[in-house]
Amino acid sequence: MIGQVSVIILATAFQVISTQGPPPLLPNIPPQCQGPPEGAEKPHECCKIPPFFKDADFEECGFKKMDDEVEGPQRERGGPPDCSKQLCMMKKYNLAKGEEIDYEAMNQFMDKWTESNPEFKDSVNAAKDRCIGKPLPGPPHVCEANKIVFCVSSTMIENCPKWEESEGCQKWKSHITECAPFFHRKV
Repeated sequence: MIGQVSVIILATAFQVISTQGPPPLLPNIPPQCQGPPEGAEKPHECCKIPPFFKDADFEECGFKKMDDEVEGPQRERGGPPDCSKQLCMMKKYNLAKGEEIDYEAMNQFMDKWTESNPEFKDSVNAAKDRCIGKPLPGPPHVCEANKIVFCVSSTMIENCPKWEESEGCQKWKSHITECAPFFHRKV
């Protein structure tokens, strides 16, 4: 179960990106930052983020494990992922009221999670500062819940305190250190 939430979060984030095609890149992004590093492993295998939610809740909300085939109407339509799965998870943990995200509850939930995972405190604080209750970039047709999930997961990986020591993971770590500043939005 360790790290499974990061797998599911990243799968959803990658689904958001892949169903829309790549976003236009800013002109100042160097070529080596316009894609993943060559020969690198999957980032969710490099940063072992403990789960935020229970596996059973993911299943109840319609998420499939990474080993399962990606299928369903969103994939066939080619549009952005359906927000109902993310909202289902957030509602199970009282992080959303109706269609609206409860930012105060989300901050409290992340603080409580950090109590059990203190080595991730700086990572969680960075994600809260960057992602919770702030306007997030992205196409207007992608729901706020999906934008938050992508922002939190990518910020936590960027600020990961526990990188695997493999060569591929070290490539990711170096890549993120070099390239992440080009993708931070200016506030």
